[in-house]
Amino acid sequence: MRSTSLSRPVLVAALGCMILSACGTHDATTARTSAGSAVRAPAPASPSPGDGDGDAEMRFLALNDRVLRACAPEAPDGPDGGVPRPEDLPGWEGVHAPRYGPGETPPGVPAADGSIPVPLDDPARPASAPGAPGASGPEPAEEVPLTGIETCYGNEHAQRVRAAFHNARPSTLEAMREKLTGLDYPAARILPMPDRAGAPRVRLDLRQLGGHVVLEVTGAGTGVDAEAFGAPGTEDVDVTGVKRQPQPRPEAR
Repeated sequence: MRSTSLSRPVLVAALGCMILSACGTHDATTARTSAGSAVRAPAPASPSPGDGDGDAEMRFLALNDRVLRACAPEAPDGPDGGVPRPEDLPGWEGVHAPRYGPGETPPGVPAADGSIPVPLDDPARPASAPGAPGASGPEPAEEVPLTGIETCYGNEHAQRVRAAFHNARPSTLEAMREKLTGLDYPAARILPMPDRAGAPRVRLDLRQLGGHVVLEVTGAGTGVDAEAFGAPGTEDVDVTGVKRQPQPRPEAR
């Protein structure tokens, strides 16, 4: 997913911390699967011609703030407009500077003679050249479990999307994308997938700062089916290639 430069990094960091830690108020065993439709889907609004990627991302962050507070209403408030500071959150231990031995210099810092050390690959684990025997491409990423707060967060977004598409099943990928962008989901986060039984399908990348939530939206019935699942939180993972875990079938009675 393409990274977007934002003008409010404190908001981004705080929202990411809320997703990952639930601000210490939401245990996985008591997480809500829905906050009672606390976050309603507004009527889709067409973006104005002057809107850029940054504006769309800021609207998405504001939406996430509402969703997260529906899932964790007991989250502590901070001095910055109700957003807690990262150092006030559980698990914060500060940033530890790396330790270097006598005469050693951190990578990228000029040494005494003016040279700049460049880190080298571990010689004990040489990388295989493309096409060499034993070389292979990257393994597809596997689905990962969601935490309690992430489950609530994903379910809220799924319910919001299903409500917006009620009795308005999209017939094409373009119609689905237009509807989702009108719901304040940036176009860069709406990733097309192969159709399923002729119905359009996308994956909506909701991950932030190491979060894992992805929403799969597929045309179904008179609207859409929207389901949250977990993907690795690193930016190099393409969520369209994440392998889903087989879903358990209901037991026959």
